Amino acid sequence: MKNRYIPRIPCRRQINRALLLGLALLLAAPMASAGSRIKCWVNKDGVRECGQFVPPEYAQQRIEIVNERGIVIEVIEAAKTKEQLAKEAAERRRLAEQKRRDKILLNTFTTERDIELARKSRIQAIESIIAITNSNTRSLKASLAKVQKRAADFERAGEEPPKELFEEMDSLKRQIQDNEEFVAKKQRDIIALEKRFDADLKRFRELKGIGKTDAKVGAGKP
Repeated sequence: MKNRYIPRIPCRRQINRALLLGLALLLAAPMASAGSRIKCWVNKDGVRECGQFVPPEYAQQRIEIVNERGIVIEVIEAAKTKEQLAKEAAERRRLAEQKRRDKILLNTFTTERDIELARKSRIQAIESIIAITNSNTRSLKASLAKVQKRAADFERAGEEPPKELFEEMDSLKRQIQDNEEFVAKKQRDIIALEKRFDADLKRFRELKGIGKTDAKVGAGKP
């Protein structure tokens, strides 16, 4: 008598275990789908695209994270360009410099009157230098006139003026020109100084919280 194959019938415990495993897999599938992060970006043609992975060429631009209903739940801003980073760095340096200047301003001056006195003192010092230089220039011009007269005397006598006279005239003319350029620069310095003290006074009022009305009242006090 030949042996017949009798199929093995799983017991109830094995059936229950298989059913539980299958049910767990079915439940895990939608949960994994719901937990996935959908990312959206704009492609080179200006079209909005979405997916679980952002193509490398769009990874540095603005990315929106949306949920299963298409609602944006997070935004990853675009990576900043070199120009933007440089601009931000320049702004940080400007703010740091402004903070330093503000500290010096408040440590140097106590009242608006202090600023005005400092302005007057600085300008008077420059004006004194200008006056001394102008006086020196007048003396140089007088000396030049004498040398030119001596040269003219030689020419009227029918003689060639000495070479030394021409050299002296050239030297005097250079000194006069240098003095005039120096005075012009100092006059520009006065204008720049006025503007700087105006800016300092304005900033001082801002830091102290002094309004225009208060400033006028304070300026009218002795």
